[in-house]
Amino acid sequence: MSYEIMQHPADAKFRASGETKEEAFSEAVRAFADIVGGEAGKQVHTIEVESESLESLLFDMLDELIFLQDTESVVVSHADEMNIEHVEDGSWYLEADIKTNKILPGVHKLDVKGPTYSEMKVEYVQGEGWNLQAVIDI
Repeated sequence: MSYEIMQHPADAKFRASGETKEEAFSEAVRAFADIVGGEAGKQVHTIEVESESLESLLFDMLDELIFLQDTESVVVSHADEMNIEHVEDGSWYLEADIKTNKILPGVHKLDVKGPTYSEMKVEYVQGEGWNLQAVIDI
């Protein structure tokens, strides 16, 4: 399990990995938090996302994290619990407990606009596990 913030000419880019999909997606939440400046969270928010592919699930999860920050005036810290299921209709479902902290007056965090499909990858590599990559428009 790990993540890495990568160089990108205009936006924020990360790569996350884990032995399971849940571990890799949890690492993606940690990478997102690193990008926006989140620290150890105390509040819990549950998010749910359903999408037609794993790439769109990653996109929609990141979009949901941004929506959570914008509507609740919080900054994301990490995912406490994560569950990903392949649903009967072929879509993917994600439920996660996201730890956050309230954004205090005078504290500035990086304001992100949204995820992009540019350079997005979700792949399983035999012997390594799951690798995710995404670019976030800042």
